[in-house]
Parts: sequence; C-alpha cells; structure tokens
Amino acid sequence: MDDQQLDKYRNDLEFIRLTAQQFIRDCERMGFQVEFDIQQLTGILHLQMCVEPYLKQWCKEENARLASLLYQIDIPEHLYPERGPCSDILGLTALVVKRELIKVILKKLYSK
Repeated sequence: MDDQQLDKYRNDLEFIRLTAQQFIRDCERMGFQVEFDIQQLTGILHLQMCVEPYLKQWCKEENARLASLLYQIDIPEHLYPERGPCSDILGLTALVVKRELIKVILKKLYSK
C-alpha cells in the first residue's frame, strides 16, 4: 500500500485510534507496557508523538526485545536505515505507525 492510498486513512480518527490500539496490542504481546489515552488522539502526527518516546527508550534499554517487536509489527528489515532501526528514531516511529495503520486497514477491508 503506497502513501497516496494511505492518505485518506491518515486523517480518519477511527483509523488512527485503531492504529494506536494495534500498536499497544503488539507491544503487550512482546512484554512492553504502553500507556496513552487513545481517545485524546487528534491525528496521525499526535499518535507518532505518543509512540516516539517509547521507541526511543526501548532503543536505549531494550534493543534486543525491540527487534522482536519490529518483527511482530511486521516491518521488513530492508526498510531499516543502513545503520539500524535506532539510528533514526523519527523515521522508525513513522515506519511503525505506517505499518500498524496498514495492518488496521487490511483487517478492516477483509473483515467485510
């Protein structure tokens, strides 16, 4: 799914909140605790701002487990920066949120 196809979902609060829930579920499966108020989200950038501190912390403290989380989220390694996923936290955050959004969209489309 390309960025142009994703644009209509990036501004839909229902999809943003479902994306946040998906991220939280994936994190919990890997033993990571994430807490933020999904109902207070105002947009995709707000969601990225909520996710970014967690990824930053896990890059510093839980690097091995973070790799497992990225696998759980289904981010292909070829999308990582050359120096590794933690070399660009903002890029990693955008990638994580984008992949979680794609998962939500696909579930919604194929559950009908």
